[in-house]
Amino acid sequence: MPKVITRRDILKFTGGGILGIMLSPLPWKLLDDSAIWTQNWSLIPKLAHGPITTAFSHCTLCTGGCAIKAECVSGMPYYLRGVQNHPLTHGTICTQGLASHHMAHHPLRIVHPHKFVGKTDNSTMVAVSLQNSLDEIAKRIRDAKGSIAILDQQPNRIISEVYREFLSKTENGKYITSPSREDGMIVALKEMMNRPSESFGFDFENTKLIVSFGAPLLDGWGTPGRMTALQNSKKVKFIQIESRYSRTAMQSDEWIALQSGTEKIIALNIAHVLINEELISHKIQNSIVDFTQFKNICKEFNPERTFSITGIDPKTIHLIAQGLVKSEAAIVLSGADPGGGPFDQETEKAIASLNLLIGNVGETGGIVSRKEIPGNKIGYDPIQWSNIPDHSISVLIVDGADSGYALPWSLIEKKLIPDNNFVVSLSPLLNEISAHSDYLIPSPAFLESMNDVPTPNGNNVSSFALSTPLLKKQNYTNDPIDVIKEIASRSNIVLKITRYEELLKQKIETIHSQKRGTIYVYADQSSINIKDIPSANELWTKLTEGAVWIDEPSKQTTPGKIIFALATAFPQETKLEGFPLIAYGWRGATSTVQISPILSKVFQETELRNVNGVVSINPTTARQLGLSQKGHATLSTKNGSMKVIVKIESTVRPGIIEASIAPHVNGIETPRHPNGNNILNLCEVTNNGTWRITTANLLKA
Repeated sequence: MPKVITRRDILKFTGGGILGIMLSPLPWKLLDDSAIWTQNWSLIPKLAHGPITTAFSHCTLCTGGCAIKAECVSGMPYYLRGVQNHPLTHGTICTQGLASHHMAHHPLRIVHPHKFVGKTDNSTMVAVSLQNSLDEIAKRIRDAKGSIAILDQQPNRIISEVYREFLSKTENGKYITSPSREDGMIVALKEMMNRPSESFGFDFENTKLIVSFGAPLLDGWGTPGRMTALQNSKKVKFIQIESRYSRTAMQSDEWIALQSGTEKIIALNIAHVLINEELISHKIQNSIVDFTQFKNICKEFNPERTFSITGIDPKTIHLIAQGLVKSEAAIVLSGADPGGGPFDQETEKAIASLNLLIGNVGETGGIVSRKEIPGNKIGYDPIQWSNIPDHSISVLIVDGADSGYALPWSLIEKKLIPDNNFVVSLSPLLNEISAHSDYLIPSPAFLESMNDVPTPNGNNVSSFALSTPLLKKQNYTNDPIDVIKEIASRSNIVLKITRYEELLKQKIETIHSQKRGTIYVYADQSSINIKDIPSANELWTKLTEGAVWIDEPSKQTTPGKIIFALATAFPQETKLEGFPLIAYGWRGATSTVQISPILSKVFQETELRNVNGVVSINPTTARQLGLSQKGHATLSTKNGSMKVIVKIESTVRPGIIEASIAPHVNGIETPRHPNGNNILNLCEVTNNGTWRITTANLLKA
């Protein structure tokens, strides 16, 4: 008799064994099978006989939007790689993208609408009909006492516009995006310049100096191929300001190791030097409405005064400030860590202010404005997590697209009305959010349906492409647009929405009508001016067969009047009752559900990436705690505890615990062996929606 699946079972998963057999049409025993195949080559699975063809599409597993070339047998992809000489993605896709055609067969695939009976960990998961699910969702929306919210982790798609239209016609609707955004600093910059609807990007190709506050620029950030090409060009100097010796810090020209959590202080230190040494032009000073107030704040952040807090030599601060001014072109940016989450808004604004102070906004090699994709609807911007009142959301619908960044359930839970909330997941896979949901409606998996690929974060010009399906869409899946249309109909909400393909064609028709930009065709590596494409139908054909539309550069303008509106006081030293726990991760690999199970071998056998449950400490800290290399310990925070394996590494700062937010070791946990936990669940989410640092203790097991 099959085991009844409870919420606790799912929250303990890693991606193998019994759970996969019960939920997926294809049980995944890859690790066991591969061990057998290496000794019995005759047992290796054979590909189907048929014509070998090539197809093109785009990866949508994160916001990078990388172009992919698929080798297929009888139309079935068996090998993916990047599109060579691509002007935006430079022929590169990440490791997850290489195995992305496996995702439709992931063991955590949901193959029928389900609901959880009850709200506890012991609540059971049962199959329900789609119609009953839609009826219940509509009823909950009609009866809601609080907000109706949709969480969209890949904004700026056509479905995003549908979500926003639906919410605009819903009482107290809220459109929410992932708190960990690669363009977090851009959001702060737009707020300070009062340009909420304008698009900005980084003109990396023409810059000479990049000062990064923790952004994993050389470890999967943005479009990975772009950053790799930039690094290989040797034309740009990278300075990484980060508490961890990350892969980006390792590959940068200079790593500045600061005390964890002091990024805002360092940014204000640099601003202090720029002001004190009169390195800011009078024109810029006059454009900042509250420059006097900002100057008074920066007086407090003298590098000599903060040295004991940040650990950064004042001379280093002076050199950075002077380098930013002397450089022909420079960019200062910040970035959320895929596992450790975003900076708070004040830190983002402090870092963003440096770009305004050195005058690089709207300049070649700096932060440039870009034209919007024709047909994009402006308005109804996402609400910042910190601006959502706690316990205010009645109904939350979660889109299945993944940002590739970690998202703690405790952050979401804090915004839900206790004991009277209703969560719906539109994901193809079981993940921590869908496991906490009340209703699960399976959407198409990657490469099973047509999707648009908007401009990746950080690009200096807009682009538009299509992720064309290479796999057969399963009958049990439901496109999110159809789900929203049905919910709206049942809720007496009138939406002017056609089929998704028609919306895509309308967008492409608008792009064609503007007669601007070019398309790059993957099959023959040619560039064609939009003016030379006779019709929107021909443009549609070229995009579906493998091409990308690339907009022309935007005419740059000066920032105009600027308001910093910083409210930062000098920090008071506090004594921690434990050690700072610094969480980190790799985009698209912060949980088991984000990667193909075949990639678990990358984590557990090569040790190039730590799996979940591994922490790193300095040798000094290890001696203090009596811990040995690869010894077992108990990691505990106020949110709970778990068993971990200890790595001792000299690059970790003394008194710090670094913890990987990553997939579990494949197969060690199943519903029959639910003995695992997730470090992300131990992280403490603060009132400002961040979880970068948590006070923790580590004891020998």
